[in-house]
Amino acid sequence: MGKLKRNFVMAGLGIVATMGLAAPQAVAGEAGAQALSCTKNVGGTGGSVTCTGSGEWRTVSICDFERDRTSVWYSQSGGTVRKNVLECRWDLADIRIEKR
Repeated sequence: MGKLKRNFVMAGLGIVATMGLAAPQAVAGEAGAQALSCTKNVGGTGGSVTCTGSGEWRTVSICDFERDRTSVWYSQSGGTVRKNVLECRWDLADIRIEKR
């Protein structure tokens, strides 16, 4: 009976090891990015971004016919923050939100 018991123990350890490897693990950077929820508003030559939660983020104004414009990093510890993006001279095509 000792051999049978050992086989059950080894099978149980194999299952636990497999389940442990299959469990998703959060990366520190992803956890911080998931703590922020942001929406953007694009219109004309400018726009705005509103973020709720905590983390660090910045905006990139994607401009037509000129170089894109990147803001500084904003550090937010909670609540809701609204920031206007850097305006484009001709047209704001889109806003990219970068989180870290």
